[in-house]
Amino acid sequence: ADELDRLAASPDTNVVGLMDRVLRVVWDRIYDGLVVDEEGMARVREAARHGPLVLVPSHKSHVDYLVVSSVFYQRGLAPPLIAAGDNLSFFPLGTLFRNAGAFFIRRSFKGQKLYPHIVDAYIRKVLHEGHSIEVFVEGGRSRTGKLLPPKLGILSMIVDAGLGLSQPVQFVPISIGYERIIEEGSYVHELEGGEKQKEDLGGLLRAPRVLRSRYGRLYLQFGEIFDLASLHREAAGLDPEATGRIPDLSPAKRRALVSRIAHRITYEIDRVTMVTPASLLATV
Repeated sequence: ADELDRLAASPDTNVVGLMDRVLRVVWDRIYDGLVVDEEGMARVREAARHGPLVLVPSHKSHVDYLVVSSVFYQRGLAPPLIAAGDNLSFFPLGTLFRNAGAFFIRRSFKGQKLYPHIVDAYIRKVLHEGHSIEVFVEGGRSRTGKLLPPKLGILSMIVDAGLGLSQPVQFVPISIGYERIIEEGSYVHELEGGEKQKEDLGGLLRAPRVLRSRYGRLYLQFGEIFDLASLHREAAGLDPEATGRIPDLSPAKRRALVSRIAHRITYEIDRVTMVTPASLLATV
């Protein structure tokens, strides 16, 4: 019970609304604009009518996990439950994030027999109840702007849970692009060989240099939405349009299915990523 309490989200619409009002002020102060792919947003809205979504954004900044919820909330869609690292569960921000929809997962399951089963059961329950989930398939934030190789642990649990649902589970790749990133100073320090500094969003946004700076535009783009059932049928060697019961996959085919989903997500994120002036100049 204690482990579940430390894991579970406690979403509160009043907290989400309050955070959105505060963040609108912050975004207006530090960004020149938030550019949302409205056509992609319409596709997300339509997909949400049919079953739970698995939102999979790129991960470059602490801002990522707040901006997606804000965009959903402002457009009348239920914000997702967010898989966050337990390094963000400290008081008081941990309580605030939990009320905004975050659930906190340990960074490593190594040597723990019971804990992975608790996480797996929790993911099954929230998907069964129709909640959308947001996960960062890269695991951590990219320091270079390039997508990191996908991590398959949580994604594998989502696939297992989704295969047991009557409703379709749909994956939504999301590219979150920045002209400048608020953590740029610490990233340069790390890339030059410096020691990684412990940081969090609250500390960053309280820093005077952040609130006095301008970080250009922030871009939110949506890749092609795809559903688990079609890929499952393909993995089982069936016609993707076929109906009826799908046979169980062998362990090898199941691993291949999870890997295929992960790499398709990263492909879609790369495909729709906005080319910014800063990234173009860096390439030159």
